[in-house]
Amino acid sequence: MARKSVAGGCLFFGAVLLYIGYGKTQSFMGGLSKTFSGGYSTETISYFIAGGILFLAGLFMLIGKKKR
Repeated sequence: MARKSVAGGCLFFGAVLLYIGYGKTQSFMGGLSKTFSGGYSTETISYFIAGGILFLAGLFMLIGKKKR
């Protein structure tokens, strides 16, 4: 029971962080940053990395084998 709750939380917050990161890439400042520096800001990349790790952790918790 607790494992599914933690997995659901990881999936939810991972998806939220990925959404925030995507929103930052589509913003005016994100486009401006990419134009002048050739890449996205460290903050934006951090959102993508943290969101991806949380989302994958939640996914693996949901589909992984249970230890008994």
